[in-house]
Amino acid sequence: MRYHIDTHVHVYHCYEAESFLSRAARNSAMAGSGATLVLCLTESHGFDFFHELKVCASTDTPISGWSASLLQGQPAVLLKQADQSIIIIAGRQVITRQGLEVLALFTDQQYDDGQETQTVIDNINENNGLAVLPWGVGKWLGKRGTIIEGLLNSNKPDTLAIADISGRPSLWPEPGQFGLAQEKGYNCLYGTDSLPLHSDQLRIASAGMVMDLASDPSLAVAELKAKLYSQTSANNFGKRVSAFRFLKDQLMLRINKQSCLTEQA
Repeated sequence: MRYHIDTHVHVYHCYEAESFLSRAARNSAMAGSGATLVLCLTESHGFDFFHELKVCASTDTPISGWSASLLQGQPAVLLKQADQSIIIIAGRQVITRQGLEVLALFTDQQYDDGQETQTVIDNINENNGLAVLPWGVGKWLGKRGTIIEGLLNSNKPDTLAIADISGRPSLWPEPGQFGLAQEKGYNCLYGTDSLPLHSDQLRIASAGMVMDLASDPSLAVAELKAKLYSQTSANNFGKRVSAFRFLKDQLMLRINKQSCLTEQA
């Protein structure tokens, strides 16, 4: 069965569940009909949309018109509306002492920011999560870029992956660490990395990975986790942003960021 997977999804306080879920389903359909959408959450400290989903699933309460049910044995929730299905997998984003981002996919375990990067990677693996180093603006350059190289040299592909995002401008060259990661056998994930801008909720599922997985949702989640460590030839979908869009987003972040990061009254 065909799946579209956005491996880097943030949900901020200024997002509206009805808007981003319905738009995510439409974005996925534009990449090809008949696929089941998977959203891998990467929630920052202070955000816990997955907890809200679990509460809805356990109390049989719809969320914005979508029915919710827990997937047995998996840190995931299945949403259904008419003939549409979305699997949402728990995950966190951790900011390390070195100022790097580490994604903890397939886990609803909470992690403290400010720890050593390698310690975070080790803790994620100990909790049966999937540790990912995602590309970020300015974070793979200079001293931090050297740290990334060291992490790729000292870890193994069965304990770590890297990730690219559609928000990296289309004309920008690949970071040198991507070549090192490929040489070492690390998998490179792909997703949107939605920004704390109200309009950016409409980008969710506009980019990601295409995979064939089991038709049973619980089995599909388990299979997906294994493939995200080992899959090296998955097809990606979605276009990267233009340099103009990138600069506009960076400007809007500086103007509007606080309104998305602060809990709404």
